[in-house]
Amino acid sequence: MDNRDPRRSPGRFHLIVGVLAAAGLIWFVIAEWPEFRQAIAQIRSIDAAWLALGLATSIISIVLFAGVRVVLLHATGGRMGLGRATSASFASGAVAATIPGGGAVATAYMVQRYREAGADAAGATWVTVASGIVAPSVLVFMTLTGFAILGDGSSAVVGPGLFAVALLVAFFWVTRNPRVLHRPTMAVIHVWRRMRRQPVDDTPSVATEFVDRFGDIRAGVWRWSAAWSLQVLSWLGEFVTLVASILAVGGTVPWAAVLAAYGTSQLAGAIPLIPGGAGQVEAVLVIGLTAAGVDTPTALATAVVFRICSHWLVVPIGWICFAVLRRRGVQ
Repeated sequence: MDNRDPRRSPGRFHLIVGVLAAAGLIWFVIAEWPEFRQAIAQIRSIDAAWLALGLATSIISIVLFAGVRVVLLHATGGRMGLGRATSASFASGAVAATIPGGGAVATAYMVQRYREAGADAAGATWVTVASGIVAPSVLVFMTLTGFAILGDGSSAVVGPGLFAVALLVAFFWVTRNPRVLHRPTMAVIHVWRRMRRQPVDDTPSVATEFVDRFGDIRAGVWRWSAAWSLQVLSWLGEFVTLVASILAVGGTVPWAAVLAAYGTSQLAGAIPLIPGGAGQVEAVLVIGLTAAGVDTPTALATAVVFRICSHWLVVPIGWICFAVLRRRGVQ
């Protein structure tokens, strides 16, 4: 009989992936040491003005994504100010980026924030699913646009593109036919209550209430338009961060290819192998930029500066927001 705790498997998987990624990075650094030395030299002589712009647009990008959450939350009857939503978005981003399995923890964290803002369980779930579909679908659209500008084949993102479209269709279909959620919802509620040693007799009625409420939520054309527009601006803000990073290290922006490189690297980072996509985004971005004609040292320096602006310096801000919210009674 196997007595191993299955809950340990995901952590072990992430540990193995992390070790392999670290080993690969060390090998790459050794093999490409001359290029790394030149990249380090370029980072040391970085243009502070472009760096400041990159940091600013990265933060603005997160604020705009918080706006997406606020707009969608209002459709459920919940109310959350942009400032609080921004703090919560920074905090959840820090959790997702630094903790193994942090994506699930960050999702649960935001669900609790939605509940505190007045949304019921169905409404919080609806906002989570809706925002989780809007963001990647817009990113895929931008990436396909980048490949169209490049004039190259877009086979690398056709799969994700079709997946994003399928998610959108499935989401809107389910909101119009919520009864398909009844059995899965009953199963989840039953397991959750058994784990918490709570009564399960009223599970069917609770599931019915949840499903009916989920199906009743309607955002409307204007609210959806606002959410999509804010999400486009959010991704564009981070795209500007990449352009500023290239210019900050003295590189020349490959305008025809930079959008495709950006979108592909972000899609790669969305694959939940390592918290925050550490190494995944950098590697794909370097490959994309060098394929566009950027020399290897500049591509390496750009990847490092971009990730510092868009990720690594944002993480401590997120943990500060997490601590501040907790001191204010937000658990």
